[in-house]
Amino acid sequence: MPKIPIIKAKDFYKYLIKYGCIEVGVRGSHHKICNPKNNKISMVAIHSGNDFSRGSFSDVLSQLEIDIDEFINFIND
Repeated sequence: MPKIPIIKAKDFYKYLIKYGCIEVGVRGSHHKICNPKNNKISMVAIHSGNDFSRGSFSDVLSQLEIDIDEFINFIND
């Protein structure tokens, strides 16, 4: 399993969109993201300048039912 990278929350959100997820709502700094492959939804808090924690990284991917290894390889390509 590749090591979970430390990235900005804004970058994590952009990678999710490039991966194929869609934004279905925003409330303040919290963005509701949907994985259209299985209709699973998760929230991503985007606070400017802050890194996205490794725990949140894996939690969001788990809630969206996205394979962590596959997503990390997608980011690195």
